[in-house]
Amino acid sequence: MACTFCADPLSVGKVVFEDELCRVLLHHDWSPRGHAMVVAKRHIENASDLDEEEWLHLAKVWHRAERVLLEATGADRAIIFKLGILTPHLHVHIYPMSAQATREDVFEAFDGKKREAKDEAFVARVIARLT
Repeated sequence: MACTFCADPLSVGKVVFEDELCRVLLHHDWSPRGHAMVVAKRHIENASDLDEEEWLHLAKVWHRAERVLLEATGADRAIIFKLGILTPHLHVHIYPMSAQATREDVFEAFDGKKREAKDEAFVARVIARLT
């Protein structure tokens, strides 16, 4: 079975940042607004599969992406998931959420049960802040 992130990352989301080691994608599901993924370009499953330099680079990109997404959405916190269940390729989900979000709210976002309208102006702002 082909890896989505290796074969066609654009099928998962809009690239808002990319360099030689990783990319940041705004997920197509918009659940919630700003749901993004930091994806290693090299096909590996675990952060521990990265060498130290790669890990530090990915962590810096994640840190920057999280900050930009929190500022762009006005969210209070980021919920982070690293699963790899459907796609065993290292990627970290960032879900910008309100401080008032309940466990139920978080899992509804995780399951894509609530979607927000796509906003191309928001996408353009995120791209401008990340590049």
